[in-house]
Amino acid sequence: MATSGDKETIAIAAGADLSTFQYKIIAVDGTLAATNAVALGVLLNKPKSGEHATIAYAGHMKAYVGGGSVAAGAQLAVTTSGYLITNATSTGGIVGKAITAAASGALCEFVGNFATVRNSYSIGII
Repeated sequence: MATSGDKETIAIAAGADLSTFQYKIIAVDGTLAATNAVALGVLLNKPKSGEHATIAYAGHMKAYVGGGSVAAGAQLAVTTSGYLITNATSTGGIVGKAITAAASGALCEFVGNFATVRNSYSIGII
């Protein structure tokens, strides 16, 4: 069973009924996130539309994995329906690092920071 530890949280208005999406990734508009670009953090409670959604945006968290398994130590990114996936590209944004392995559909313990995610990185030539 995944656990979580110290984390930074904020509260926003749920932009949809999120009562069945606890531990999924939420977008800045209070709906399920589909990409790193809009990801705000992990939903910690079960709010209905318009209610306060408590979002963990940095620290030791847990969230659901989708689209395949995740190995401990894997770099993580956000995919459709608010799931975490292994970030297989070197140019995509990374929201965190898995502490525990998890199968698709299971909770993964990870350390992350959604506040500083960049979606692409450029390598400049000097």
